[in-house]
Amino acid sequence: MQMSLKFTKLIVISCFALLLASCAQMNTPVVQLTSFNPAEVAFIKNDGANTISGSGFMRQQGGNVVTCAGADVFLAPVTAFSTERTQIIYGNTQKGTSQLPVVFANNPPGYLEYMRTTRCDAQGNFVFAKVPDGEYFVVTRVIWQVGYTQQGGQLMERVTVAGGEAKAIVLSP
Repeated sequence: MQMSLKFTKLIVISCFALLLASCAQMNTPVVQLTSFNPAEVAFIKNDGANTISGSGFMRQQGGNVVTCAGADVFLAPVTAFSTERTQIIYGNTQKGTSQLPVVFANNPPGYLEYMRTTRCDAQGNFVFAKVPDGEYFVVTRVIWQVGYTQQGGQLMERVTVAGGEAKAIVLSP
């Protein structure tokens, strides 16, 4: 009996994952179940003593490296809302890559106001200074053209900083 229940749960979870993947592939809007709460992320507007720096790159099939040069880098506080969104896009909430665009049906007003943004320099490096203590998702994209086809994707890593830390990360697959 328990084997049957476990098997049923596995099938339900697999079907849900396939549904999300098919929605993403067809650009069908995905509805998030968790609500966005601005009070939960308001701390990001305060100055802190931490620094998050890093670089972002992807390797092409031939071995060439393409960086995030000129691309925006986003620093989003980890909340129930951002965790659900990250899970949908990357399939996990620690470190990931996504090539498929995901369209969300419910983009709450003001959500982007509670992220910090910087830009990768010509070498693919970025810095977020004066970051408050907390846990964050760092996200950027690395994109290039091959003929008429766009390749590359988005890169994400979860980072925690506290007490005046200077943390360096590498966003890569």
